[in-house]
Amino acid sequence: MLHSHSSITSRTAATLLFSAAVGLCADTCGDDVLKRPDPSTDRKAAPSAMEVWWADLEKDEAAATRALLNLADTPEQTVAFLKAKLKPLKVSPVEVRALLLKLGSENEKVWKSAREELEYFDPRLAIDLQTLMERYKESPLRQRMVEVLSDRPVGQLAGKEITLRRVGRGDGFNFFAQPEFGSWWAEHKLERINGSSGGNRKKKWTRAVRAILVLEHVGTPGAVAFLKDMASGHPDAQPTKVAKEAILRLRSPGKFAE
Repeated sequence: MLHSHSSITSRTAATLLFSAAVGLCADTCGDDVLKRPDPSTDRKAAPSAMEVWWADLEKDEAAATRALLNLADTPEQTVAFLKAKLKPLKVSPVEVRALLLKLGSENEKVWKSAREELEYFDPRLAIDLQTLMERYKESPLRQRMVEVLSDRPVGQLAGKEITLRRVGRGDGFNFFAQPEFGSWWAEHKLERINGSSGGNRKKKWTRAVRAILVLEHVGTPGAVAFLKDMASGHPDAQPTKVAKEAILRLRSPGKFAE
């Protein structure tokens, strides 16, 4: 049974899995005092290995947990690596519109680069779903944008006619694609994206949450400073909320033994 000094807020299954794996919650041992990694024993990993572990953070729980454990074993190197990879989830409407313009480009290098950014800096961080669907109707931009919003593979919606439909009388929407594709949930509330309540999944946000948990485990001044930076993102975005929760836990007196 996992335990915390305060009630555990909603967290991803991957977060809880890693908490148990690295011993962040120690009820089974009867030990409520946790030890941070010792930087003096920090081993070094090859840059190529760090990149593999970073990629694995998007995968299933088994692969991600192995990556998390490896990253936790190289604390100083991991903090520096994550600083180069992660950014607070802050993006302006102007920046989103510029990226969407590139997403509709015929140049494959241009639109794939824009897609990669938008997979993390979700357009809904700055522009609401209904406005996005009303404003961006031309192909192939619309299909690529909905792939991003739904975390679908590249090209899966190519050539499809996609509309946004309200679900019954409730506060919700579905994407509907034809011919011969069907409908699926279209999340319009930012706070539900990548959550456990059925919102659209986002692998990039899952990876960010897992990386934030490593930073919490490392707990060095550099890691905490970076957590504060991550906590400055959009207040409704899942990674931002997880970073804020991590900072609160780290501030709990007596939780960690030096």
